[in-house]
Amino acid sequence: MTSRVAAAPAAVPHPRTQRYSRCAVASTVAEACEGMADDLRETFELPSIYLLVDGRLRCQAARGYFQVVDGFTPSAGIIGRVVARGEPVHVEDAQQDPNFIAAIPGLAAEACVPVRVFDEVVGALSVESMTQLPADVVEVLTVAAQHLGAAIERVGGMPPVPLAQRLARIAVGLTSLTDAAEIRRRAVDGAREVSGMSSASLNAVGPDGTWVVVCTAGPLAEALAQWTHEEHQVIAAWVEAGTSSHFPGGVDVPRGYEFLLRSDVRAIAVQPLAVAGRVTGLLITADTHPVPHDPSVGAAVELLAAQTAASLANAEAMAELSRRAEEDPLTGLRNAASFAADLAAATPGTACLLIDIDHFKAVNDSFGHIAGDRLLCALADELTSNLRGDARLYRVGGDELAALLPATAEQASTVGLRLVEAARRVRTTVSIGGALVGDVVAGRDTPEAARLHADRALYRAKSAGRDRFLLAGDEDR
Repeated sequence: MTSRVAAAPAAVPHPRTQRYSRCAVASTVAEACEGMADDLRETFELPSIYLLVDGRLRCQAARGYFQVVDGFTPSAGIIGRVVARGEPVHVEDAQQDPNFIAAIPGLAAEACVPVRVFDEVVGALSVESMTQLPADVVEVLTVAAQHLGAAIERVGGMPPVPLAQRLARIAVGLTSLTDAAEIRRRAVDGAREVSGMSSASLNAVGPDGTWVVVCTAGPLAEALAQWTHEEHQVIAAWVEAGTSSHFPGGVDVPRGYEFLLRSDVRAIAVQPLAVAGRVTGLLITADTHPVPHDPSVGAAVELLAAQTAASLANAEAMAELSRRAEEDPLTGLRNAASFAADLAAATPGTACLLIDIDHFKAVNDSFGHIAGDRLLCALADELTSNLRGDARLYRVGGDELAALLPATAEQASTVGLRLVEAARRVRTTVSIGGALVGDVVAGRDTPEAARLHADRALYRAKSAGRDRFLLAGDEDR
């Protein structure tokens, strides 16, 4: 007699176990996300899926919301926290969570789990509710996230960021910069990203008309930086009419271009940096293997070069405006506003010297203001040449100068006496009063107090016969 074993009863599926049938048949990442949102909507009130796209968490699908919150930074909100840490969360009282970002009024709870593709966190799957979520919600969502990650892997992984979007991000970043060095660095990195080539350089025409490499990046950076002026001229000739040029490689290099092979360059694209129709620089991308020409990529790098040229021109204009705001237009010295700002920031151990030109009004009255201006400029040059290191000279009034320098009392006196001697070499004399910032005993502990005491020392120097230096607290020197 044959014995029979009774069949085990069929397992009862968990009421929230999903088959994820819509997600399973997806042929694109977008279809996988939309399918998963539909699958989750059968159980949860407010499901949404976010994936990292070009450094931002973008909503790929959502159900039940009247609005979509999009563009999270990778650390913003509960979703950003999950992506940053790679750990799921179940927030039972969402309103009390400092990271919670409310998409609609009245939300009570949120659960969120990371989505992994090829073992890398690429986004998050979230559900929210106007009431409490079930206790096992994280377990259910974790399974769903695994299905979504597997679906994305089946279609080849995360799609590349569209070229136009990458270009827009880089261009917007350039427009916000005012530092020329940072603009060049961002432009070179951006050119590599947009072009797909491994290396890039930004070259400019120096004041003497010589081509110089100002920024490079990538494995060919050192080789590109070693090109001579003559070799740069060969490359610049390709784009002198304002056009771009791309050598895709794969063919023999003609005579005169051997330096490309010597530099291990097998493909190169050149974009001119032009301002008001004049080529002022080159944005070069290069690689060690042939790179076929793609007109859409070429157009994108061309736009990047145009934005780079505009950003550099703006940075130069801003630097010039800043320089003019801080500079005395006659002597080229820093002006009174710069002196006030630098004095306010002065630390103990800084000497403040106030300098008056003796009998300057008589020069103007006797020989005219042009002669007075010439004397001021000559004196400014002479005094500047007699200052060392971090010392700075300012014009703070008509015939009033000032200097700030790191110094002890003895060093300040040495400098002050040297400046008195220097003034005599341009056929004038000066009276100088000095004081040290941080001299607590003498009551000169603040920068403004030091200036006040330097001014008093200056007055005593003038009263004592001019053409001399006096340091506050040492008036008999």
